[in-house]
Amino acid sequence: MLTVSKQCVFDAAHVLTNHAGQCRNLHGHTYRVVAEVAEVPDGRDMVIDFKDLKQVLREVIVERFDHAFLYNESSDQECEIAAVIAKHGMRSVGLPFRTTAENLARHFFGALAERVNVASVRVYETPESCAEYRRG
Repeated sequence: MLTVSKQCVFDAAHVLTNHAGQCRNLHGHTYRVVAEVAEVPDGRDMVIDFKDLKQVLREVIVERFDHAFLYNESSDQECEIAAVIAKHGMRSVGLPFRTTAENLARHFFGALAERVNVASVRVYETPESCAEYRRG
């Protein structure tokens, strides 16, 4: 299978309530998302134009998530934090899951799959730590 990859970067904050480690505290990351897109058997000599893939990443991920507080809509604590943030006119994005790198990778995969033939998505919370969601 022939694939191409493109990455985007966004900054966001989150908290993992009921987590035993330091991530139970409000903190932020410079997330790096790498999307791998597979060829479609249509005879073209290009999987996707990198410019087009960059635009999809911007529309699906960066424009929605950059400089926002990401929170789990089923967590009362996280909803309280989001309410304070909203009260002060700041951005937040509610999601129906805990905002772990693993869950974000799965979510971004699904959102990108609506636009391109995505094969995998890697979400880096740090330069050395990532989660990957792969087709199949």
